[in-house]
Parts: sequence; structure tokens; C-alpha cells
Amino acid sequence: MMGYKRQKRIGAVLGVILGTGLAVLFNLVPGTRQAVGAFFAQPPYLLAGLLVVVLIIFLPRYRRSAQLSTEADRLLSEGHVVAALEKYEAARSLARSKVIPTYNIGISRLQLWQLDAAERELMSLEERDDLQPWFRKVLYLALALVAALDGRLWQAVQRLDEAKVVPGDTSVMATLASAVIACRTGKETEARTHLERPEVQKLEGPLRGLREAMLAWCQERLTGERRFVEVISVFGEASPDKLQAGWPELVAFLLERSRRE
Repeated sequence: MMGYKRQKRIGAVLGVILGTGLAVLFNLVPGTRQAVGAFFAQPPYLLAGLLVVVLIIFLPRYRRSAQLSTEADRLLSEGHVVAALEKYEAARSLARSKVIPTYNIGISRLQLWQLDAAERELMSLEERDDLQPWFRKVLYLALALVAALDGRLWQAVQRLDEAKVVPGDTSVMATLASAVIACRTGKETEARTHLERPEVQKLEGPLRGLREAMLAWCQERLTGERRFVEVISVFGEASPDKLQAGWPELVAFLLERSRRE
């Protein structure tokens, strides 16, 4: 995918070429300047008509994009991640700005444990220089969770540190990423503290299943108590092998504890 900064540079070059071409055209072709001036001197109702035409063409696309995103939000909250992903992808193709749809696609792929694909979507936004600080913080925290699940703990910690210097509230992704890091480094007490915070108790879908699985993981290592884990709550519409590539120990734990004794 072409980087946003590169697109801006290309756009600037094309703008200079276009501007130079118009200047030459004005000077070499008789009547060009007068024709352009005459267009903008037309009655207001003519320009208003042109504006209406533009609105008729583009507004339905933007409205449909918003509608698809709303439907996808509902589906995601209900645990229908695959259907939500399809809606988000359709919304992106119609949206004026691709930023929020792309982020939503990345989060959907994360909940299908497609870590590589989720990271590609999220990192495609990182190069942009028009992101609001609060959104850049949210982006860093989502990338931290992806890295933690994939076993790249040093990178997850780096992402969390990057997010700390950006103004804004801490996302639930930060708490979940910190819990994953603690689980994977043998700090079960710290992990359980993160997992019992109010913000992560409100999670839905596969991320809620992940929280419950990690709580069972911590409980067993701290007290020896073995808990049954509902595997479907973690994997949902995904197969275990997707998460297994990044965190094989957790998947083995889940498959073992999913068998009722």
C-alpha cells in the first residue's frame, strides 16, 4: 500500500505541474482566462445546482458507509466477527476517510486472531500525519496488544511506552496488553490485577473469552485450582491454529482445560 506521506508528495508535484500548465494555457490560448472568469461569474443558482449534483453523487455513498459501520458495530458487539468484518470492509470502500474503517477492520481481524493481517491494517494508519493525538494513542495500544499476543513482548512494551507520552485516556487495549505481557512473563498476580479492572470486565466477544482464559491461567498457577474454560468463547468463528502460532502455550492450556473432568 502506498504510504500517505508519499501520496502527499506526489500530489504536491502534480499540483505544481497542473498549476504551471494552467498558467501557460492562460497565456498561450486566447480567451481561456475570460472563459474561466465567466464560469465563476454565473448566477448563484447555477453554482448551487452544480453543488446539488455533487451532493447527489457523494452523499448517498457516505450515508451508506455510516450505516454499514453502525451495523458492523452491532454485529461485533454480539460476537459475529466475520459478518462485522464484511460490513467494515464494505464501509471502507464507500467512506470519505478510510481511517476509522481501517482501524475497525484491524480490530475485527485481531478478534479472529489473524494477527499478521490485523497488524498490517493498523500499521497502514501509522504513517499518516493527519491523525488526532487521541486516535494515535488508541492505535499504539491496539498494536501493543497484537505484538503481545504474537510473542513480541519487547515491541508490545515499546508500543505501550509510546502511548504513554500521547495525551488521552488509557484504552482497555492497554490493560489487556499489559495482562498478556504479565501472563507470558510469569507475573500471574500482576496479570490478575489487570484482568479484574472494571474496563476489561465489560469486554464482549473473543476478547472477553481471552480475559476469562487468562484468569483461569493465573488462578491455576497461583492456587493450583483447575477451571473449565469454554473454548468457543475465545476462538468464536476462528480456528485455534491462528492464535497458536503466536501463543502456543495458551492454546494448549485452553484445549486441555476445555475437557470436562
